[in-house]
Amino acid sequence: MKIEIRKVDERELIVKVFGETHTLGNLLAKSALKHPNVKLAAYSIEHPLEEAFVLRIITDGSKSAVQVLREVVKSLMNLSDEAIDRFREAVEAPSPPSG
Repeated sequence: MKIEIRKVDERELIVKVFGETHTLGNLLAKSALKHPNVKLAAYSIEHPLEEAFVLRIITDGSKSAVQVLREVVKSLMNLSDEAIDRFREAVEAPSPPSG
C-alpha cells in the first residue's frame, strides 16, 4: 500500500491510497462519518482500472483531519481484534450434542 498526500491542513485531509479499492475506501469513509468531529468523509475511485482510491475527510476544526483518521484506524483495528477473538471463541467452543 502506497499513500500519496494530496492536501493536509487542520480541517481537511485528502489522500490517495494505492493498492486498495472500494473495500478499504468505503470502510474508512463510513467509519469516519461516525466520528463526532467529522463534517464530511468520502472516497472516490478516479479510474475503474486503477487499484486506488482517494479519501477526503473534513472536520469541524476541533480536531485535525489527521487526528480523526488516526482515531478511526485505531477503532477499526480494535474492532478487527474483537472480531478475531469472537470467531476464535466460536470455533473453539464445544459443539452441542446432536441427537
